[in-house]
Amino acid sequence: MRTHIYECAKLTLDFITMMMLSRYIFLIRPLKKKSEKQIASPQFLFIALAYVLILAFCILSGTIAGSIVIGIAMAVYCFLTSTGTKKKRFLSTLQFIPIAGICYGLLMPLETLPVTILHLNQQAEEIYAMGLYLVLGIILISFLFSGREWRKNFRQELHYRKLEIWERILLYVIGILMYGFVAAVYSYYNINPDNFEQIAMLESIMISMIGFAVTMTVMILILVGNKNAHMHQELLEMQHNIIITMADIVENRDESTGGHIRRTAKYVQIIAEELLEEGWYQSVLNRQYIKDMVIAAPLHDIGKIHVPDSILKKQGKLTDEEYAVMKSHTTEGRKLLLHAEKSLGHFSYLDIAVEMAYGHHEWWNGNGYPQGVAEHNIPLSARIMAVADVFDAIVSQRCYKGSMSIEEAYAIIQKESGTHFDPIVVSAFLKSRDKISEALKEFESPELHKESA
Repeated sequence: MRTHIYECAKLTLDFITMMMLSRYIFLIRPLKKKSEKQIASPQFLFIALAYVLILAFCILSGTIAGSIVIGIAMAVYCFLTSTGTKKKRFLSTLQFIPIAGICYGLLMPLETLPVTILHLNQQAEEIYAMGLYLVLGIILISFLFSGREWRKNFRQELHYRKLEIWERILLYVIGILMYGFVAAVYSYYNINPDNFEQIAMLESIMISMIGFAVTMTVMILILVGNKNAHMHQELLEMQHNIIITMADIVENRDESTGGHIRRTAKYVQIIAEELLEEGWYQSVLNRQYIKDMVIAAPLHDIGKIHVPDSILKKQGKLTDEEYAVMKSHTTEGRKLLLHAEKSLGHFSYLDIAVEMAYGHHEWWNGNGYPQGVAEHNIPLSARIMAVADVFDAIVSQRCYKGSMSIEEAYAIIQKESGTHFDPIVVSAFLKSRDKISEALKEFESPELHKESA
């Protein structure tokens, strides 16, 4: 019984490690649903079926049979997740060799070297291995729970990230070398199981090779990562500057200086950080989401570029027909940003910009526009932008109204909590009054009271 548990634990760790290597190192995309009608995820079904088969063969025929099933499962997984011609897909199944090689190369020294050096018997070896698997299992479980934000960002990056040729070659060479060396050590162990010194020497050489390969890989990745990070930062800054410029052009059409878009972006950041600190909306809100909202916020009124000057700059009250045209800036903004996303590629801040542009005039009670959706059916980013946008509109003078005091603005926001605005967002806004007031002064200009939304 103890031996079966030991063998199953070993194969479980091997399988989990290979699946994680395939996802996070080899960047193999998971299996996806072919249609929305599928209830269960193909990825989950595949992993569950493969794991059941691995355990069944392990219990019935031993560790070797279970290891063979893992190899077959990984080869099938590589085939199912690959694209292109049949020849290319069949060749992709060979990826399981470097994946398995790196897995065994990482785990084998931990499993066998202490056993070899200390000359442990089978029972002591199994007890040591079970302790090792328990520790590694705890580390993996902690990663599953503590690494949610990282994995979410990773999935977003995976849409347009793939291995470079040099990265693929490096992984394949290291994986195949590890696979060959592990096989050699196990073969020697089966032939000369009592020659502990020779086995320990071979394992030590293997660890040295792994250490050298890992060190060189890390050095190369750090150098390339620094270069890519610098380029990525420059790209983001350029995109942000373009966004501000585009938003300024739209705002300037009604004689605005752009202070509105900078202030509302700052309000959005302050409100979101307060929500994050208080632990609200944890399934959505994180540091990356806040960064994306701040970048996207200036685009919330981009659709006004389609509103004629005669309506945008009208001094008096709009007619019903004119108001309908004005309201169309939400749907026009969404169209513009979706078109931009098709041209520029997928960026998470553009997704949020679409939400803000389309939903910042929705009301918590469903009386807003353009969809008339209510409560949590309104995206969080749009609910936050709604508070920021209305607050700045109240304290600014418009072509159709005068400005009001900051205290009156706070009172109006509080009064409309639960009707116009998300009560939780309003609460975070009011708790940040000092920061909001500072932001208002920070971006204040002589034209503040001429700003328009």
